[in-house]
Amino acid sequence: MLSDLQRETRDEEIWKIKILSEMQRLKISFYFWREKTNNNLSYTSLMGPDKLKILKEFDLSAVFQSKTRAEQIRALWNQFYKLYLLMQNKTTTKKIFCHESQAWLDAFLAPSTGHPNKNNFVRGMYRTQDVTPYIHVLVNHVGEFLEIHQEFGLAAFSCSAVEKKNHMQVCLYFQNTLKDGGHENSQKSAILEMLEHENQQLYFALNETPNFFEAPKKFRLE
Repeated sequence: MLSDLQRETRDEEIWKIKILSEMQRLKISFYFWREKTNNNLSYTSLMGPDKLKILKEFDLSAVFQSKTRAEQIRALWNQFYKLYLLMQNKTTTKKIFCHESQAWLDAFLAPSTGHPNKNNFVRGMYRTQDVTPYIHVLVNHVGEFLEIHQEFGLAAFSCSAVEKKNHMQVCLYFQNTLKDGGHENSQKSAILEMLEHENQQLYFALNETPNFFEAPKKFRLE
């Protein structure tokens, strides 16, 4: 959505105020700020319930100047919410979900219509380059997951452990490796450094060995 707003108007303060106003209406805590290091625009990372509320209730027409664009994105969001409900429903079959998810992808990649210099021009949605791995899984694999695990439903599964592992690996890369740098005679792959670090942590845990030592205490005798 932000990329669409940035294309619609260069003055980001206009749409930032509109978004914040709409978030306030939905009673969702949301902020924009500029990073000190690179001045990039950042914003609050929302959790599941807030994301779902935005998906269902966010008034896009209050943010976009183009009514057509607001309607296009709202239709896309509504289709995505339908997919969310299908995933929650244990009776959803692979055939139904694959059909609906493919329809959503077709809408996501809808091309422009009409002539760019005429009034009948309607800008398309997004490019094939904008299709993320998450979208690939949604369209090509979730239907299969629903078929295999229909007894339990997708709600019984969680990727939080994978996300946590990814977060830990990123932190480890920046905090405990030389990022593929270092002296040329002792240069080591960052991946190898991370694996060695994890092996050490496993050894310490299995052998009940402390992985740190307290600094020695000094006493002054008078």
